[in-house]
Amino acid sequence: MKKYKYLVVNGCSFTQGGSMYDDDDKQQLLFEKNRFSKKLSDKLNIEEINIACGGNSNDKIFRELFDWVEDNGEMVKDSLFVIGLSDSMRKDLYSNHLKRYINSSEIHQDIEYIAEYFNASAKEVEQWRNFELKYLIDEDEIERKTIRDCVLFDSLVDGNVVFLNAWRRSEVVHPKLKFLKLKSEKYEGYIWFDYMYANYSNYEGHHPEELHHHEMAELLYRYINENFK
Repeated sequence: MKKYKYLVVNGCSFTQGGSMYDDDDKQQLLFEKNRFSKKLSDKLNIEEINIACGGNSNDKIFRELFDWVEDNGEMVKDSLFVIGLSDSMRKDLYSNHLKRYINSSEIHQDIEYIAEYFNASAKEVEQWRNFELKYLIDEDEIERKTIRDCVLFDSLVDGNVVFLNAWRRSEVVHPKLKFLKLKSEKYEGYIWFDYMYANYSNYEGHHPEELHHHEMAELLYRYINENFK
């Protein structure tokens, strides 16, 4: 296997390790130690750099990754990247009022939340949302853009990246990229959510728990050893 120094990871809450535990105190203390990226970095004996955040859209994930590469050019050649793709309907929103990006949201999200961050009225937000949903949103086209971003980033980092469908509920992949395929007696495909649902009878369809992160670290470790030689 290739020798790396850093494991750079980005995604949404599934990749961040968010809501791994029901108890808030336990979550605060333990999730960074037990998420799959930390377990995987330990197996690879390299440094974990996890910049994932709950609610991230794919646009935000790639924006932050491109920024990270630009800011850390000397580290890129020694880095292995894992990208946990998120829900395709989430959006990366920039607020002219706050002069910054706000935490990514879904277009179906609560209207008052968006209005607060943009210093807009709920009526304005509702009009914008309804117009966008009716005239501008095509999920297939959004998926095509996501795959184009995957191709571009893969090229930027010389193929040293694994793509994981974390919260992204799509089987759409690119045949020339390294998308982790999940296989078991009960499931074969690319969607982590569906894999957990098929293989764990007590899984309630929320965030991955500690045992799910442990298994994902093992699956990624095997995949990396097989595909990065």
